[in-house]
Amino acid sequence: MTSKARYTSRYVRAAPAVLLPPNLQSMGSLAFTPESFAELDALLAEDGWPTERMDAAMLEGYLVALLVWPIELSAGAWLPPIWGIRGWKVAAKIATTEAYNRFLLLVIGFLQDLEHRLTAAPRRRPLVLEHDAPILSARYFAGSAWATGFMVALHENSAGLGSRSTSARSAVEAIARFASLRSTKSSAMASVATDLNAAVSMLMAERPSRGALGPLPIGLSGVERVGQQRGAAVRKADRTRHDPARSPGKANTQAVNGVAEGVSAAN
Repeated sequence: MTSKARYTSRYVRAAPAVLLPPNLQSMGSLAFTPESFAELDALLAEDGWPTERMDAAMLEGYLVALLVWPIELSAGAWLPPIWGIRGWKVAAKIATTEAYNRFLLLVIGFLQDLEHRLTAAPRRRPLVLEHDAPILSARYFAGSAWATGFMVALHENSAGLGSRSTSARSAVEAIARFASLRSTKSSAMASVATDLNAAVSMLMAERPSRGALGPLPIGLSGVERVGQQRGAAVRKADRTRHDPARSPGKANTQAVNGVAEGVSAAN
């Protein structure tokens, strides 16, 4: 071996791993337990993340919004805001194949767990809204962080608010009000969680049939599986039925859009 070859083999750096958005259809059903949530929360509490990364409470609100509102986003679009980056780029904190895959398993497992909780009979509260344990990764009041995450997700499709019922718009506005209460004491979480959960229940009661988050078969009920097959047709029919000129929600839509934009800019 020549001296140049020896130098090259010794000092050349391997190409960084190419980390792509996941194919959610291929991930199947993932186990997610309270211990999994604790692991995810602890990971988000560590140093090394971009400054705009979500904490566990904000992440739950964000994922719940993706589930209860008809937001059609690819995984490559909705994942980066979780680690605090715009556009498809993986944060350096999880930029190895092993770390990235583990983080995906936790986040997608969390998403699946939330779907199961929201569609259970009787409906179960999301983990953070059970308020059984403090959030290690929290930077301010968990109820405010939860509402902020919800509104960040809703900002991606807040224009659809005008076609929803008065009760659905009221539920969104109720959630939006909590986003600004960052200095609220943790002792208020029980009552805030009750109000947030009531708003989520209202939205779930009116959730349109749809394919969940694009290709996201996560062991849903039969109704949801049917929705996956006919989601595009239903969405088209919904648009056909909606007459923008007769929409009663234009003013409310503009108000909530403003809240969502303010929340997004602040985070």
